Amino acid sequence: MMKLVSLLGLASAAAAAASSSAANPIASTMLKEASHRILEGDEDGGEEDEGGDDNNNNANLAGYSLQYSTCLHTKIASDDDAVEGNSYYVNGAYRAQYNLYATFRLCTDSGNGKCTCDASVEYATEMDNFLESSLTYLGGAGGGDETDYLECTYGGAENGVDYYLGPQCSDSGGLIIGTFYDEDCTVKAGYSAPSFSYNTFSSIESTCQDCSNGGCNDLYGDAHQCVNGKDIAGDDDEGVCSAAKRATAEVDYSRVKKRNYGAVLFAKVFIGMLVIGLIGGAVFLAYTYYLRHRGDRTEHLVESVPVGAALT
Repeated sequence: MMKLVSLLGLASAAAAAASSSAANPIASTMLKEASHRILEGDEDGGEEDEGGDDNNNNANLAGYSLQYSTCLHTKIASDDDAVEGNSYYVNGAYRAQYNLYATFRLCTDSGNGKCTCDASVEYATEMDNFLESSLTYLGGAGGGDETDYLECTYGGAENGVDYYLGPQCSDSGGLIIGTFYDEDCTVKAGYSAPSFSYNTFSSIESTCQDCSNGGCNDLYGDAHQCVNGKDIAGDDDEGVCSAAKRATAEVDYSRVKKRNYGAVLFAKVFIGMLVIGLIGGAVFLAYTYYLRHRGDRTEHLVESVPVGAALT
């Protein structure tokens, strides 16, 4: 039954991504591979293979690369209705707990380390797994920078409140070090973290990671594969894919400009006509004033000439 649900979810996701995948062969290929994995899992009862690895981890990603897309968090559900979903009490209030995820995209390498990526499928995996895999690809962490806080680390106390440091999402979806109230770094605190150059995190965000050597398989196998906000396998109780859709939403400003073009044009024409009307009205009033007062001066001039002088 679960496999049937998964297949229905895959069909729905594939239909939603049809226009994108038609234009991008990466999307079409990976959706077909996902369908094959689900069917294959149904045939063998959904068990792991003899090597102990799930079928997802054995995907053939040769010829592909992956690149970081964005950072997101999902709220950890609470069973305590009395606290409105926020079950962690600290610093005088109940606060929400969050899990942290990174999303990546499958790409082809365009050369010079630049990726051409398929944006129709977001792959969301736990942040610590993504950072560990990425640092392994880059050759390890140098130390003395943000990589010292990849695991939740005690950062100190202030006014009797303990603070911890760990990876967090920036407002723009980048990777930063944030502050937390708990030792698992699930409860965000509004306290400033130390400043870093973020050279390592920047490298992780920008690097096109080659998957030919199998280094992407674990990430790919463990990731939620999200199409239009839904997991194509139907396994997303935490709402990771819907969070990924929100995090990667982009505003098409060209359409906004087109929608507003008529109103802007009308405003410009109206203002132009108003200015011309005001100038024309001012000229008309000035000319009328001139004509009226010119007649008065002529009349006064005739009345002032002596009769005798007029006859000579």
